[in-house]
Amino acid sequence: MRKSFAVAMIIAGMCVSLIQKADAAGLCCQLSSGVQESLSGVAAPGTDELSLQFNYSFSKMDKFKEGSATRSLDDLKADMKYRTLPVSMNMIKYTMTAGYGFSPKLKAFISVPYIRNTMDMTMGMTMMGTTTWTQNTMAPVSGLGDMTAMALYRLYTNREIRPTDAVTLGLGVKAPTGSFTETNSKGKFIHAHMQPGTGSWDPLLSLIYTKMMNQFLIQADATYQYATRNREGYEFGDSTALDLTGKYAVIKEFNVAAGLTYLFVGRASDKDGNYTNLTSLLDDPANTGGESLWFSPEVQILPFRNGMIDIKYQVPLWEKVNGVQLVTSHRLLLGVSYAF
Repeated sequence: MRKSFAVAMIIAGMCVSLIQKADAAGLCCQLSSGVQESLSGVAAPGTDELSLQFNYSFSKMDKFKEGSATRSLDDLKADMKYRTLPVSMNMIKYTMTAGYGFSPKLKAFISVPYIRNTMDMTMGMTMMGTTTWTQNTMAPVSGLGDMTAMALYRLYTNREIRPTDAVTLGLGVKAPTGSFTETNSKGKFIHAHMQPGTGSWDPLLSLIYTKMMNQFLIQADATYQYATRNREGYEFGDSTALDLTGKYAVIKEFNVAAGLTYLFVGRASDKDGNYTNLTSLLDDPANTGGESLWFSPEVQILPFRNGMIDIKYQVPLWEKVNGVQLVTSHRLLLGVSYAF
């Protein structure tokens, strides 16, 4: 028999909104999705069950912010502060996630991503008082990303059978399995936020509350990621995410949802200067970190027993960044999961 909406959605709800730091040029520019995109909508395993999920995400970055104000590429060229500017960036991530249910209260997940980043840039050269800008495409950066392991423990339910209220604690770590020392043709490190990995061990802490009301589910969660310094002296900013999501079962095989996420990311630091180039907008640590508010409509399809297809679209409603950053205009996530 297909899992009921109540059971599937409460368990799946416990697995969402675990936010990694942003992987793109501006730390405020997107919700990363390491754990979040891997576990959102997953068909969670029952006791002694295994679940597998494949997830695809696409992020498009093609606009600039300074603080909360929009800036144009022409404005930045006229400022002449930076001689290397990004024009647009595409970030694609393929993620495989495995989950196992050790007991009704304890479930664990491991997520392994593969990253592919591409970027168009423009460079300015001044000769005899005239500046000429030339656009070029950076060679794609791809490879295994940082693996994340997460355990979810159910602290409270109002009843054992078909609970309507649940509180869950999440503890995890992001491991530095992805390369963070990719170089360009001159042997210099490419932009820190274009690297497949961060090179750091980052603890994760999450607290999740879910409530069922007939065909409705409401979920609120808070997640904190503590960023540590990698061996090259670079430290991404810590991140905090607050998420509120509502889901509704239209029919047994089809759910709709909408969520709001507030994300705060601290400014990065480059102690040894290995990734810093103050003539390049992307390579100036002052242009990292900030806060943003995201809207995420979502549909979930349950076409067969224990399986789920998850489609989510994310757009920023508001952003306030440190310095000047290339930020995300939209993001698409597709996931297919199955519990054995």
